[in-house]
Amino acid sequence: MHLSAVLKSKGHRAELFIGTNARKLAGDIKKYDPDIIGFSCTTGTHELALKIARGIKSRTGAIIVFGGPHPTFFPEIIEEEGVDAVCIGEGEGAISDLAEAIDKKTEICGIPNLWVKQDERIIKNDVRPLTDDLDSLPFPDRSIYYDKYPFLNRSQKIFIAGRGCPYKCTYCFNESLQELYSRKGKYVRFRSVENVLNEMDEVRRRYVCKTVYMADDTFILNKTWLFEFLEKYRTRIGLPFSCLVRADLISETIVAKLRSADCYAVFFGVESGDESIRNLVLGKSITDSQIIETASLLKKYGINFRTYNMLGLPGETLKEAFKTIDLNIKIKTDYPWCSILQPYPKTAIRKLVEERGMLKHGVIAKFFFKNSVINTPQIKQLSNLQKLFYWTVKYPSIKPIVRILIKLPPNPVFDFLFLLGYAYSYYKSQRMSLLEMLRIGRRNVFSLMSS
Repeated sequence: MHLSAVLKSKGHRAELFIGTNARKLAGDIKKYDPDIIGFSCTTGTHELALKIARGIKSRTGAIIVFGGPHPTFFPEIIEEEGVDAVCIGEGEGAISDLAEAIDKKTEICGIPNLWVKQDERIIKNDVRPLTDDLDSLPFPDRSIYYDKYPFLNRSQKIFIAGRGCPYKCTYCFNESLQELYSRKGKYVRFRSVENVLNEMDEVRRRYVCKTVYMADDTFILNKTWLFEFLEKYRTRIGLPFSCLVRADLISETIVAKLRSADCYAVFFGVESGDESIRNLVLGKSITDSQIIETASLLKKYGINFRTYNMLGLPGETLKEAFKTIDLNIKIKTDYPWCSILQPYPKTAIRKLVEERGMLKHGVIAKFFFKNSVINTPQIKQLSNLQKLFYWTVKYPSIKPIVRILIKLPPNPVFDFLFLLGYAYSYYKSQRMSLLEMLRIGRRNVFSLMSS
């Protein structure tokens, strides 16, 4: 959406194509006849993107550019057949410069943020300075999704008020991205409050918008910005909203102001119920007491909360995994959410797993709800427990039964129970319609069962 908006603001055309059938996509794209074809891919989906790119490359003369998280950290993907260039990091400037160079028929090999194939060489350009003034960027172009694919036009609209996270959790990409942009400008940046509210006004005029989700990694990071936003949002927008927080940043003042602006739910990471694992292995720097106090304040002001948790951590035992369940029970989590750790390449947790010799060779999981790529003695039971996590937290009396059930082999019944709990939790926490939930559920069922 950001790339399309920038291109259109410069007088270019942009179109979106969604699908997994390379032949059909190639046919549709050929009719559109673009000069640039961009793929945004995450680690795990990059293989499908490469397959589609190869199928398209043989039928078009367009430059194929890979961008997004995976190419940012693995720019060597440019060596693969079908890839002409790779965009590293934030892409607005790079895609704009590339389109202009094509229009003017000038050289594309010196564009910052791009690695480009030229004959037998790969030209590797450094990243440009970060955009400090986020207000200078056009609003994301939602029309490329909502107008062409109406089923994606959900009643909840997502907004992002800033860029960058200052924390260095070991399982996250942020530390590597901070290193990539070292001495390239301020990493954590916020749009002005007025700019965010103007985007919300525009979205409400054009589309159905019943609830708002602020998708910033840590929405409450800047208190001065937050308090100004909440006051103006309450009077100008007035829609129920949800957001992401950190337990060590929460105070009663913040919770009270969130509630007064009609915040109905917040989401925060517990990750592990074992404090030493949470802080020494995962790098969260959050104590049990901070999590308990945060939950208590949210309950006091009537704000529901979803907790993010992980099982299958390096060296984790079943006893430690049940501590995660017990902490969620203690704080009475409204929407318990649990995944299986995926130690993505070039994260600190991946290095730790490799150093301990616990990684299954050459494996990158495509779906973090299904299987683990870590070899530990109790990993099958931990994976089963992840499937039953929601039900064990919500109904603690079944915990003795769960201890027995997780000894069974992984099976479709556990997968179904997980999806049922996940779907209900998602449905309630996002305040979506039943039809919207069924659409999402159908997609997730397919993803889980086919992974």
